[in-house]
Amino acid sequence: MKRLCFLSPDVDHARKVVEDLKANGIPEKHIYAIAKYGVDMEDLPDAGPESDDFLAAYQRGIELGGTAGLLLGLTALAFPPSGIVVGGGLVLLIGLWGAGIGGLLTGLAGAAFPSSRLKSFESAIDEGKILLMADVPKDEVEKYEALIKKHDPEVSVEGIEPTAPLIPK
Repeated sequence: MKRLCFLSPDVDHARKVVEDLKANGIPEKHIYAIAKYGVDMEDLPDAGPESDDFLAAYQRGIELGGTAGLLLGLTALAFPPSGIVVGGGLVLLIGLWGAGIGGLLTGLAGAAFPSSRLKSFESAIDEGKILLMADVPKDEVEKYEALIKKHDPEVSVEGIEPTAPLIPK
């Protein structure tokens, strides 16, 4: 799959493009719309996890928390507290605990911020444009770009590869 990103001038135009994409085989769960606060988007698909930085922050938290937990476990193995026997299982457990806590806390913090991957579209969204994203099959990118340009020949379609989901569907 390849993610196509483009800006729609208004909600009516965005609705027409979304309906055309759905009519040509793109399921609604693969279409995302983002607009500034206050824009009525009741007929447009929700941006879902694409609107904030939860997943990116969650991934960084798992990496950092796991590393910190592993280092803490190795330190406890090298310098065991008096009266406690530390083994490899405890090192692994502390590493997993650190990854879990780190991922959860940084993910929750990241959910409070807009998606950093979409930073380049931020000013256009603030001007009132609608950002539409569609995940399309890689071998049919040209077909869907032509479909999008049929509604607005001046539109610039950009591609952003979606990251692999942490939990596969």
